[in-house]
Amino acid sequence: MKYLGRLFRIIVGLVFIFSGFVKSVDPYGTAYKITEYLGVFGFTNLINAIPWLPIVGSIILCSFELIVGILLVSGFFKKTTNWIAGLMMFFFTVLTLIDALTNKVSDCGCFGDAILLSNWQTFWKNVALDIFLILSFLFDKVKFPAHVNRRVGLGSLGVIIFLVVSFSIFNALYEPIIDFRAWKEGNRMVPKPEDQKPPISYALYKNNETNKEREFGMDELMEAYKEPDFMEKWTFISSRVINANTVAADGFSMLDLITEKDESFDVLSHEGITFIFTIVDLDSPSKKSIKKVAEFERHASENGCQTVLITSSPIKKWAEFNEKHNWNNILTYSTDDKAIETMMRSNPGIVMMKDGVVEKKWSWRLLPKFSELNIKNQN
Repeated sequence: MKYLGRLFRIIVGLVFIFSGFVKSVDPYGTAYKITEYLGVFGFTNLINAIPWLPIVGSIILCSFELIVGILLVSGFFKKTTNWIAGLMMFFFTVLTLIDALTNKVSDCGCFGDAILLSNWQTFWKNVALDIFLILSFLFDKVKFPAHVNRRVGLGSLGVIIFLVVSFSIFNALYEPIIDFRAWKEGNRMVPKPEDQKPPISYALYKNNETNKEREFGMDELMEAYKEPDFMEKWTFISSRVINANTVAADGFSMLDLITEKDESFDVLSHEGITFIFTIVDLDSPSKKSIKKVAEFERHASENGCQTVLITSSPIKKWAEFNEKHNWNNILTYSTDDKAIETMMRSNPGIVMMKDGVVEKKWSWRLLPKFSELNIKNQN
């Protein structure tokens, strides 16, 4: 039974490692989830007063979870680690039960963007881990020799903490080294031209005799029109068009505020190279970051690349921002802030597209010089 208890401990530890790792890869993803939770529980003013709280809390939480998982699997400081894991699981079990009952937060983000679970799935997952932990408490009697703990334990713990925290901070400063989102490098965001399909139209009519409604496809409607008394039997109500050609990212749009049309599909379908510059709020980036990004954009535009800026800031800020940073020629589109944050964690960020495929993504901190990309003139 003592070896069975060890197995239960290792299983819980592996889950902690996986959960902590996928969140440490993308600390801003967890930070957004922390912001959502604080808002749901009425702490919006706290976020406004301390805007860095979510990302710092995310780095601490992700790192701590990963460290606890490593210690559970290794067996170092077993008794203390088991108690810490137990307290964590108690807290998260209660929290996810509240989520499941109220559904105020649709996804707890326990596995980041790697695996999405419903609130009830997350709760029952936590219940299973609780049971494994209890069984580990009862039966895991295997102990490390005292000299191993003394000589290796503290030194190993210090190294683990340093590596894990550094890893999480790196991913917060730059883009995640492993991307689980729709906009990961290599993903095709729009169908190839030969795979694109024409829109499908439907028309809704009401039968004048039975008052029943029927929706006709265009082919059906053309056949129905051949009936001589069709117009007498049926009254037109409405029509709808289904566009099968969509962007492979839920909720993403690029709204032209002049024409009030979503231009995302056309922009992403551009044949050649497109650079998308993302800024959630035009007031938030530093002057240094904007200067670096704007200089890159000018070189890209001069070489015939399509360049666009997407932001969630209102249009009244656009002209002021462009004039302030001498960035007047770039096409600007309005986008939902969550869509931008899903696309890029860095603010500002740069996405390089080629023929509808995500070629490369950069945080502004790691943005290379345009000349280093060896892009042939697109003109």
